[in-house]
Amino acid sequence: MLDELVNKAINGDKEAFTNAILSIEKDLYTIAKIKLKNDDDVCEAVQETMISTYNNIKKLKKTEYFKTWVIRILINECNKIYASKRKSYVSLDEMTNLKDDLDMNNSILEKIDFNSLIQSLKNDEKTIITLYYYLKYTTKEISTILKINESTVRSKILRSKQKLYKKFIKEGEKNG
Repeated sequence: MLDELVNKAINGDKEAFTNAILSIEKDLYTIAKIKLKNDDDVCEAVQETMISTYNNIKKLKKTEYFKTWVIRILINECNKIYASKRKSYVSLDEMTNLKDDLDMNNSILEKIDFNSLIQSLKNDEKTIITLYYYLKYTTKEISTILKINESTVRSKILRSKQKLYKKFIKEGEKNG
């Protein structure tokens, strides 16, 4: 269905373009919210992404890559906004699967503000962790979105989990 909408959008159908964007809108806002702290910046990034996507839709070669292509545009827009404002990033609201993956017991988790832990990650690590755990993309899909090697994605996930685990232990001892 998305492929049909994208094909129509490429051929100038504005309603199809709108519907294609609306079908991925939640993911766009989620990614932008994670990368940017301010709601106005999130809206600006998503809006600029939509404009850029609309203006360049004819350049999309394969309709099945529409979502990946748009997310890549969004990440670039977020990075521009971040660079212009030099602010820190926002954390994730919920990362239950990551918590489970880190194999932490609930008593430690209850004492730690998980959102502040995510803020301790570098921008690229935060993006990858968000795409992987929060939006459930595969390492291959993340590799395509970010234009990096899949093994790099896997190693960044592992390193990020190790950083978070160490941070969990430190915070747990401090709050324990």
